[in-house]
Amino acid sequence: MRARRFKSNQDIERHIANGFGSGAGAGYMPWLRVQDVPSRGRSHKIPGVKIDRMFHLLSDLERAYFLVAEFSEDVVDIREQYPLLPVESTQAIAKAIGVPYPRYPGSSVPMVMTTDFLLTVRQPDGDFKSVARTIKYQEDLDGEDSTRTLEKLEVERRFWMGQGVDWAIVTEELFTPDLIKNLGLLRQYANLPRALMDSSLQSSFLEKLESSKPYPWSTSECLRKISLRLAIPYTEARDIFFYLIWRKVIRVDLSVAPLHLKSPLPDLQVIYPSDMPVLSRGSS
Repeated sequence: MRARRFKSNQDIERHIANGFGSGAGAGYMPWLRVQDVPSRGRSHKIPGVKIDRMFHLLSDLERAYFLVAEFSEDVVDIREQYPLLPVESTQAIAKAIGVPYPRYPGSSVPMVMTTDFLLTVRQPDGDFKSVARTIKYQEDLDGEDSTRTLEKLEVERRFWMGQGVDWAIVTEELFTPDLIKNLGLLRQYANLPRALMDSSLQSSFLEKLESSKPYPWSTSECLRKISLRLAIPYTEARDIFFYLIWRKVIRVDLSVAPLHLKSPLPDLQVIYPSDMPVLSRGSS
């Protein structure tokens, strides 16, 4: 798909009419796509595992935050590159605080500003709220050329404040490289074949995993022994292990070290779901 160009207000109106920047869940269409804008570092088009659609992420840092949001049990919807509309609202804010309003390159057309992520988050009482998050490298906030960036962020902040939406800036300091590497690995196992979703099989797996904790085995050695005891292929034991970590049935500190099959079995805690049968401890 070719890049879109905004050379007139009619272009903006047409893209709004075509559904860009609207919808929710699998039906949401981001205002900006990877092919529409130059990105810092690498851009990414990633199929979602929580929400069944393609996500357009404009930097490695956006990808990192996306993985964290996908992993969160509280985040129920993720909308990236969300437009701040109508344009007149953000223009009025910029005028009120005395900063020049951004325009599309090579034109006099006022730009549709965007927020990197608009999340729908489940609250402890079961209600839902919207949370807006802007993703920036710390150096972009502190560097010599940060003044213009901070001006636009102030417009964005005031826009969301007027909407009653929680807005904040997220930098790379929120997460460790190991956390992002681990989440990138684990999400590959977010969905299992139906045969491996059997709750009795997973319960047996967990019982044997817990009984293996005292032994000085590597993770692969442990999984191989479990696979033999359950009479399943080693690859299926590996898939169940990573799946249950992604689902937080197996709790591991993902921020301190990469998950390597050849490394020692990590410190872990098993939290049995309410619908999973718990076999007698020490069963074989």
